[in-house]
Amino acid sequence: MSILQRCFKALGIGSFIYLLILFINNGVVVYTSEVIYVFAISIFIALTSYIFNIDALNFITCLVIHYILVDMFVIIVNYAMHFTGNYSNLFFSIFIIYVVSFIITTIQTRLTVKQLNHLIGQVHLKH
Repeated sequence: MSILQRCFKALGIGSFIYLLILFINNGVVVYTSEVIYVFAISIFIALTSYIFNIDALNFITCLVIHYILVDMFVIIVNYAMHFTGNYSNLFFSIFIIYVVSFIITTIQTRLTVKQLNHLIGQVHLKH
């Protein structure tokens, strides 16, 4: 997947999560700065997700590094854009997103391994 495709995919996911949070919290006003904030975080997450392509690091290590980088980016952007708010809620939300991502990725990996093992078994039966 190209960098541009990855960024657009992340923008879609980030925008969806932002709109979902607004919906759940009955948010009705959307400010330009908030949209820019969501776009910046989404693109940063997409770009830093290339860390998962480093074969020398296992998935958990990449996930922790990615989580720390995203948290640091959020702090820097919040400071630069003069946002105030509850950081513990923000970091907890990010943490929950990472836990859900980990669970989904683990399930996908197990299903892929199961399919590959099945295909390998079929190849061995033919020979």
